[in-house]
Amino acid sequence: MAPARAVDFVDLMFRPFIFMFSLGMTVVGFMSDALSQTPTVGLILQTEASYNGYTLMPVTSSDTTYLINNCGEVVHRWTSSYKAGMMAYLMNNGDLIRAGRTNNTLFTAGGSGGIIERFSWEGDLEWQWFISSETVCQHHDFAVLPNGNVLALAWKSYPASDWIALGRDPEKTFEVVWGTCVIEIQPEGSFGGTVVWKWEAIDHLVQTFDPEKPNYGNPSDFPGKLNANYSASATDEDWLHTNSIAYNAELDQIMISSRDFNELWILDHGTTTEEAEGQGGDLIYRWGNPQAYGRGTGQDQILFSQHDARWIQDGQIMVFSNGNDRPAGEFSTVEIITPPLNEEGLYTLIEGEAWGPELWDWRYPSIFDAEFFSQNTSGAQQLPNGNVLITEGASGEIREVRPSQEMVWNYINPVGAFGIAPQGALPIINTVFRAERYGSAHPGLAGRDLPGLGVIEITDQSPNCELHPEPTCRADYNGNYLVEVSDLLTLLTAIGCSSDCPEDLDDNGAVDIGDLLEMLSLVGIPCSA
Repeated sequence: MAPARAVDFVDLMFRPFIFMFSLGMTVVGFMSDALSQTPTVGLILQTEASYNGYTLMPVTSSDTTYLINNCGEVVHRWTSSYKAGMMAYLMNNGDLIRAGRTNNTLFTAGGSGGIIERFSWEGDLEWQWFISSETVCQHHDFAVLPNGNVLALAWKSYPASDWIALGRDPEKTFEVVWGTCVIEIQPEGSFGGTVVWKWEAIDHLVQTFDPEKPNYGNPSDFPGKLNANYSASATDEDWLHTNSIAYNAELDQIMISSRDFNELWILDHGTTTEEAEGQGGDLIYRWGNPQAYGRGTGQDQILFSQHDARWIQDGQIMVFSNGNDRPAGEFSTVEIITPPLNEEGLYTLIEGEAWGPELWDWRYPSIFDAEFFSQNTSGAQQLPNGNVLITEGASGEIREVRPSQEMVWNYINPVGAFGIAPQGALPIINTVFRAERYGSAHPGLAGRDLPGLGVIEITDQSPNCELHPEPTCRADYNGNYLVEVSDLLTLLTAIGCSSDCPEDLDDNGAVDIGDLLEMLSLVGIPCSA
């Protein structure tokens, strides 16, 4: 199927320039090296060691969210009226939930969004919720809870006087300052919802500037509170710049990444909104930069302008440290740590010391690499086979590495601010906030026919690539990662087999009523991802 060549224009006034630019890039691309064996966009590397699945790619400059297979072919896409703002996720029923950019003129920092939308697999808009006004705006990321509620990151704007009244240094205070707000939304109908829980950073401050103001104290004595004057600037309203949010259902905890504090924070979600306004809403863990709460120096800082703090298997945490202002130079890393979680679901903190650990358990790359740096966006996802999918967001490059750090898959987003690049050329501003890969057994994908519909980039060459499916469950005879009626019929036709029977689910040497009963208990259930 021939790939689409439609250009995503930025707006009407730039159309002549963009047309000439895009045309020039197309000509240069095809003339330079379009037919070479070294691709410049799309799939760069695919190996059998890669975890086979489908990668969801929310492109920052586009209103389209792509789902691609490991050969870089589109298998599905969703189109919105809004460009990415910034993250998107695949839900268990196959719906897409994404954030869109409403272009709120009062909140113009990087990562601005303003709306959360849910689309059916067929692309129909099923629900949307605006968080975009003169005082509040959703940004960067959100998380979907097991009950279907949505946790949204939002900026909330307060006048300088509000902050100064709480002990902020007036000389470090812009005319308005944004505080981080976490809003839990219970969706209702197609366009509605109710805020059922909320947390605001402004309720959890400590300050040493003015003893006559509230919250006065030494930050090292209040590690769960935010120093009102740390990293403060009279020219910057986006004080904390949080950029990711994750939820741990087992612990009922929320994790947030604060780029400007160079820390990840964990909150207790098992509180009421009223409790979250008080001590119950103080941070229960923070890591990455202990000088932010007076229990360390710059020598102890490990995270630098990081993104995408998330829980992974075995209670560990993974985070993409972008590397801005890293003393060793501009090098990005992915860090995996083991937090000091105790049996009570809290994080052990020794009096007067910083929260551990002192170092990471795993870091990629193990030696700083000048070729691996993204000044913004980005993230990393641990896959079921132990590999790590890394989004180097600013360059639109996605790579998969093994725990040994060998690269086993590599892809460069061909969609830029000026349209889709041809093979052989380079896209311009092809940022991807963060890609996520879903296995074929994911409940939203299991049982679906997902043929490749062609690559995104402009090319007349078919991909020279072979997919390497992951093993499926024994009861899934047709290999679509879902136990269904067709698998039941396959087993029924094998009833009576008594030697070398692949349909023998209970391993008794024959296909009989025991296998049928086991199969009946599995019908309708996707194979484990």
